[in-house]
Amino acid sequence: MKVSIIAAATALLALASAAPTPQDFDGEFIDSIPAPTAQGAPAGATKSGPDVDVDALVESTVSDISKRGAISKRGVASDNFVKVFDNWTGSTQTGGYLTFKLLPSYDVDLCATKCLANTGCVFFNIYDETNPAGLLHKCALYSMPSTKGAATNFGGQDHGGVISVKSLSAGYKKKALQEDVPGYHYECFGDASINAPQPGPVDPYMGVSFTTTSPSVCAAACDSKTAYNLKQAPLNGTYRACNFFDFYNVYRDGIPYQTACTFYLISYDASFATNFGQKRNGYQYSIGESCGYTRDVLIGVDGIATKV
Repeated sequence: MKVSIIAAATALLALASAAPTPQDFDGEFIDSIPAPTAQGAPAGATKSGPDVDVDALVESTVSDISKRGAISKRGVASDNFVKVFDNWTGSTQTGGYLTFKLLPSYDVDLCATKCLANTGCVFFNIYDETNPAGLLHKCALYSMPSTKGAATNFGGQDHGGVISVKSLSAGYKKKALQEDVPGYHYECFGDASINAPQPGPVDPYMGVSFTTTSPSVCAAACDSKTAYNLKQAPLNGTYRACNFFDFYNVYRDGIPYQTACTFYLISYDASFATNFGQKRNGYQYSIGESCGYTRDVLIGVDGIATKV
């Protein structure tokens, strides 16, 4: 089903407006992070999962994968991914699940190709599943990097009563987690997120979304926030324009937990990346793969523009 960018952005705006005002990675911020739904490929399926709705969401902001040229199968995994674990008996069950593909054989390079062809995919889990219907070779795709600690689906009786056994489970993380987004350029901050000060009467912080699964989706939300504010402003009135966002992954006790995207009126560099995480309710929360994206052509003066 096609999801319009405006409809999806409206949902993102609602979540962002409900978020706490401060962007400090403090207790209030951590408590606002929704618990992810641990998901993985369903047991016993006889066909691949559906295409990811994310592709439709960012249709106007991301180049068609086919325009980048055909992906060579040989060496796809070794060239583009790092092996996280292998020869395990559990499949990945964590947040950031996108979809799964059935493979004609246990082919790591083919699974890697499936991941590269899906917007937002940065991790894949390939494994064999034996069930009453026979042997299936599965390739599960995720928008967050993962670990062996999240590969906790060991088979047995899964949802729907299907009895299965998992084997040869391996996880691969994309080497370059940052993503080129048309109309933006980026700087990566590693294990810290932006904590922007308020230099004047205008607060540059525009909220946070935990539903953005990739920088492309984050950019689409940033653009839509600006378009929404422009539409609401009176003629010759001012509006707040989103010129920068910080996309990063939140980890809990070292396990990928949630994606986050914070929006700002103005751009910030690495000197403002001072949020490193903290301990909360017995869990250690940390940040990873943080990258800030700045609009190539800034809108307004310090993010405040006039509707003409």
